[in-house]
Amino acid sequence: MSESLKVFCAGLMHESHSFCPIPADLATFKSTGGILVGDEVRSEFHGTRSELGAIFDLSDRLGWSLLHPLFAHTVPSGPVTAETFHYFSAIIEKELVSNLPVDGVILVLHGAMLVDGLDDAEGELLRRVRELIGPETPIAVTFDLHGNIGTAVAEQANIVSSYRTTPHVDQYEAALRAGELLQRTMAGEINPRVAYAQLPMFDALDMGRTIAGHGPMVGINRLAAQEIENHPSILDIAIHAGFDWADKYSTGPSVLVTYDGDETLAQSVADQLIEYAWQTKAEKTVDMLGIDEVIRIAREPATSKGPLLIGDFTDCPGGAGMGDNTNMLKALIEARIEGVVVASIADPAAVEKCLAAGVNTIVELELGGRLHAIYSGRPLHVTARVLTVSDGVAFRAGPYFTGTRTYFGPSCLVDIEGVRVIIATEREQIDDRAQLRIFGIDPDEENILVCKAVNHFRADFEPISRRLIYVDSGGVVSRNFKQFAYRKIRRPIWPLDVDARAENPASEARRA
Repeated sequence: MSESLKVFCAGLMHESHSFCPIPADLATFKSTGGILVGDEVRSEFHGTRSELGAIFDLSDRLGWSLLHPLFAHTVPSGPVTAETFHYFSAIIEKELVSNLPVDGVILVLHGAMLVDGLDDAEGELLRRVRELIGPETPIAVTFDLHGNIGTAVAEQANIVSSYRTTPHVDQYEAALRAGELLQRTMAGEINPRVAYAQLPMFDALDMGRTIAGHGPMVGINRLAAQEIENHPSILDIAIHAGFDWADKYSTGPSVLVTYDGDETLAQSVADQLIEYAWQTKAEKTVDMLGIDEVIRIAREPATSKGPLLIGDFTDCPGGAGMGDNTNMLKALIEARIEGVVVASIADPAAVEKCLAAGVNTIVELELGGRLHAIYSGRPLHVTARVLTVSDGVAFRAGPYFTGTRTYFGPSCLVDIEGVRVIIATEREQIDDRAQLRIFGIDPDEENILVCKAVNHFRADFEPISRRLIYVDSGGVVSRNFKQFAYRKIRRPIWPLDVDARAENPASEARRA
């Protein structure tokens, strides 16, 4: 029997918002349970619909000798501190060096991580890995489609595979593609490289949404699938919508084509696809409503079964929102609408007070509005009855990230003048009905569900809802981009600069 292939796998994921004041430091990673080492990585992800779940399944099937020393992640926030990045990078580098030589490397990254003092964090990590393993050992990378991917990735990686859906229900498939291409490369069947294209824009491809079945991301995926089908040398195409709130040179949509042999064709395909993103950049599939309009809709009698689903878009922790904005909650309390659940308000001090008081007690709280003078609203003085307490751990059962753990930290459900509110220690986006069920809430039977959420909750919640609307509650995940002081993003750029492409034709795409 031939000796098994030695594959090194590590993960470091963070979506960074340049204008969120909460830093991603080592304490934050630790408090959210986001640092897993050695056997903890397999225990957490084996059997899940995640990238690492796919990699473990591939390893089992193909007989890899898989090394998995680290997976680190935490909730989106401000940039990762330099100390934290170098701490994780040092672990990866040390473990890699101690296990050389390896036959291949697969890295699970996000693509929108910012690090203080680095222009391109993921590119820098790839550069360090490449320097250690040499030019011949293949590197495969998986990315979130909201990555802001720079040219260094194309220069250092052999294989790039990214999610194709939002909500991200294909994380497993993305890693499966990357791992299978890595296997073929290690076996000598292919010799892949990566072509890159970008144009001067961000806030395009409709934030990568695909769940509606139409829109720019659906269209570009269809074109990419045709290119892969028509050209055997095109092995995979990774399309990124970008993360708009990152002040980074490469912020915005990008296309990375993994190919074997025909560089001219691969670059042409990349350029054609990024041109499609440019032509459709203004198309959107959702609208943002003001609080008054949302309350008006919430007052309307239900004409069908299922809850009215309200996404508190601009305060979603999944986009680095504070998670403690009180503006929508205040309006709901004043409106006195029955059957309303708000999930959630991040407020450790309020949780501590509720837990100390106990279930079925009445507490006076100064709730929320603490983390930012502008984006959090104001603390609400409320009288609340404690209904339920929880450790805040839930395991996703819906189609997004199935089987993985979500964590509120110590938390509770309270009643405030008829509005039930989950109060959590940790900032956590809502993306699975299991998060509500641990508090005894049946989401299917509620009148109105207000979720700190942007996209991913749609996979599990929208099928049970009578209608979905989004509210701009004044949080930091605002689409009013001109309020933010971008300094590092390339200029001119659309939509900040209307004439962004006056001197930038498609043939210049990869240098944008």
